[in-house]
Amino acid sequence: MHLEELKVLLLDCQTTGANPKQGAVIEIGWACADASKENIEPADVNAFLLKLPPGHEIPARVHKITGITKDEVDAGFEPLDIWSRLLSSADQIARLNQMDKCPAVIHFAKFETPFLIEMHTKIEPVFGFPFSIVCTHEIAKRIFPELPRRSLRAIAGYFGHSLGKIRRCREHILATAIIWREFTRVMRERHGIATFERLQNWLGQPVITTATERIYPMSEQARSNLPDEPGIYRMLRSNGDVLYVGKAGALRQRVNSYFRQSSCHPEHILEMLSQARQIDVTVTESALEAAMLESDEIKQLSPPYNVALRGDDREVWFCTPDLTEFSNTATQKFRIGPLVCQDAVIRFAAIQTLVKQGDVASGEEEKLVMALGMPEAYAPDMECILAGFEMFFKKYAEKLKLESVERTLTEIGKELWLQRLAEKEKAIDEPEEFELESGKVPMWTPASVCRLIESNVVRGTCELRRARWLVLLSESSLAWEETIAKSQQRFLIAFERGQVLFRRIIDAGDTPVPLGYNSSFVERQRSFDLMTVDRMRVVTTEIRKTLAAGRWVRLHLRPGVVLDNERLTKMFKWV
Repeated sequence: MHLEELKVLLLDCQTTGANPKQGAVIEIGWACADASKENIEPADVNAFLLKLPPGHEIPARVHKITGITKDEVDAGFEPLDIWSRLLSSADQIARLNQMDKCPAVIHFAKFETPFLIEMHTKIEPVFGFPFSIVCTHEIAKRIFPELPRRSLRAIAGYFGHSLGKIRRCREHILATAIIWREFTRVMRERHGIATFERLQNWLGQPVITTATERIYPMSEQARSNLPDEPGIYRMLRSNGDVLYVGKAGALRQRVNSYFRQSSCHPEHILEMLSQARQIDVTVTESALEAAMLESDEIKQLSPPYNVALRGDDREVWFCTPDLTEFSNTATQKFRIGPLVCQDAVIRFAAIQTLVKQGDVASGEEEKLVMALGMPEAYAPDMECILAGFEMFFKKYAEKLKLESVERTLTEIGKELWLQRLAEKEKAIDEPEEFELESGKVPMWTPASVCRLIESNVVRGTCELRRARWLVLLSESSLAWEETIAKSQQRFLIAFERGQVLFRRIIDAGDTPVPLGYNSSFVERQRSFDLMTVDRMRVVTTEIRKTLAAGRWVRLHLRPGVVLDNERLTKMFKWV
């Protein structure tokens, strides 16, 4: 039977583990299709959540990628009932094809097959396995050996179909239908494979692997005529979806760097490059403006392969002076901010409270754990926490005698931050976070608890100091020097309410007084949303790069206050 006419069962499973010994199926879906159809509709797909066997849970990582909750599977179907429905569909398809077994098309069948066999063996042990499984990943290895990645998302995107972030059966089956339709065409045209029998024989032969260069869907012609100027670039699918937005000081050089055989890319970028067929660019006058535009567009477009600067669930916060209450709106009451890392401030506030009360042993257990900011499963025991705090108090006893605890802690945070900069002998953009090795409980000692307290003081200090800096920057005039096309140019940008008011190229150190310098601090804060925060943070990073390169820069904050390279370098040690 010709592949285009063959009725197939498209199958997909979501599970709690990598194999039946480690997990169970929590969702199964299927649909009947053939390659002659343009596409199938979501209503054509049968998808069911299954009750978990006793003793099984949904791991956090599985919930994160599927969105499936324990309550949902508890209210789900019995596997026996759904397996019976699946067998009925498989039997109908086998009869239509006049075949003994139902052709089942699965992407990366190596994963699903053991779960299907396990379910069938438990539920229908008397009857033979009812499926002849075809793996589209195995087909992809043979027809697209040079493609950087061949995941379901990569192959569907190669054919211009987008998959959502959450992994669910219904959407995966719709994608598999498109892949199967396109693969039957490609196999017929390139390899002369037009029947199911020939396909089975072909897949039964080992893949001939040869050393080969990667070949990307985007043609060299599409990227060869790009300008060598600053700007942003957008990687596009064949259907026009924006996959990725990036910035560049020289667009042609940056974009073509992705396609050099020697380039080493992370996994998500290789998956993106397996789909990108078109490139779209916007030229800017300077690299700094490109960086701002990149940040704004990532918020507006939410490209799936941009990791940093996305909106997602991030929020902007303002808090009370005692750091205990938070709001998304700046007011006279909530006048500390904008803050993007609320947890850092909560930990800092907990430490501040414990320092104020003096006797840590009498402190609330909840407040002590909050000050560390550790998940309960990883936290040290209470005796170790108390010993760590006592070590911290003893180490900074002289400073903590001062009346202003808030000022004392920020001074300690600043000193620790400067010490870390000196130790690294270079500036770094973010304070280091205490990192947990996945699955391992740290070996806690009072000394390591003390170091964690110090780290949380540093992070809280940096978050609070940076908030004030961003507010100042939002009403300013910035002049800087940049190399464009091998020549030095000086640019000026004026910011009002965190947005670009005007820009121009300048010949000398012309940095006009910012128009909004008279705005009150709270008025400035009210202009901050997430896009404005990230825009000002991006500008901060670009100023830092300019200073590191030794290029000229001036920042005008108000009449008579202009920060030159020396003053900015000093300030940036704690921003």
